[in-house]
Amino acid sequence: MPERLETNERHRRMVLKALLWTTLVGGVFFSILNTLREIWLLVVLEGGYACFSLFLLCIIDRTPHLRTWTLVYLLPFFSIMMVSLLLPKTSFAVFAWIQTIPIICYLLLGLHLGFRVAILFIGIGLLAFNYRYISDDYLTNITVIANISLASLAMLLFSHIYERSRLDNEQRLLQLASTDSLTGLANRTKLSEVFQRESAHAQRAGSPLALVFLDIDHFKQINDQHGHDSGDQALCHLVRVLRERLRNTDLFCRLGGEEFAVLLPHADMTQATEIAENLRLRLAASPLMLGETALNMTLSAGVACLGADGTSLDQLMKAADRRTYAAKHTGRNRVIAADEPQLGELEPAR
Repeated sequence: MPERLETNERHRRMVLKALLWTTLVGGVFFSILNTLREIWLLVVLEGGYACFSLFLLCIIDRTPHLRTWTLVYLLPFFSIMMVSLLLPKTSFAVFAWIQTIPIICYLLLGLHLGFRVAILFIGIGLLAFNYRYISDDYLTNITVIANISLASLAMLLFSHIYERSRLDNEQRLLQLASTDSLTGLANRTKLSEVFQRESAHAQRAGSPLALVFLDIDHFKQINDQHGHDSGDQALCHLVRVLRERLRNTDLFCRLGGEEFAVLLPHADMTQATEIAENLRLRLAASPLMLGETALNMTLSAGVACLGADGTSLDQLMKAADRRTYAAKHTGRNRVIAADEPQLGELEPAR
């Protein structure tokens, strides 16, 4: 999620910079043009906004308040468009800029705020245009109003649909990037993201946070004796069985191969060990049926806690993995929640 927010912000900075350069060049050009036409109000507004655009170009790459500055820029920018429509010496061609409002709003403000701002200023623009260019011909007025309204509505709808589709596609890509394709569990990337959030909360609130590392015993033998398809079935079977014993707040992840992890918010070492032991017993009591063959499965697990075993995910993973090795060395099908010095350097085959 932080990466997603950073990408969106970088994209909006680029769009805003392009619009600022357009405003700067256009402001200077139209200030000169309106000086020749003696439309002094627009000269002042456009010249002043060109200077404001230059100021924003100087700070936009480093400001942490991008959304605030975007609104500070857009609201007067759109307001100048409305004023231009109402001034008697301006051309109806100014309305062409009104058609850009939906695109600008959605690109810079996102789906919801962009929609609100776009609706507000398109509505004002339509009223200003109708007030300024209304004629005595009733049918002509209806034709003009209908065309302008439908064109504006079309731009708004196209922009809304595009932004909605973009967000949906982005969400699907994020889901794929953070999910294990075989089991449907969160992957290591998702674990890292959630750990950052949960560890920050645990440190602020003084609440416990634990991590359990799980490894299927003799998984290589399952693949060798029954084939890789059965190995995949074994992985999915473990997920189905263990999910039933986890809380809604727990994060169950597949790290790769036969290795899994469970992040346990609000669980201290004792509680986490009990949860891991329940998972071990549950799996041992739930054989996988491969045709008429019952395949007994067991797991070894290691437990680590935030604070006692470190403050980073890597530190907790190393501690929990080390204890999983110890569990395997001492016979497998067990949970270890504390280091055993005599076993610390032994790493048995899995």
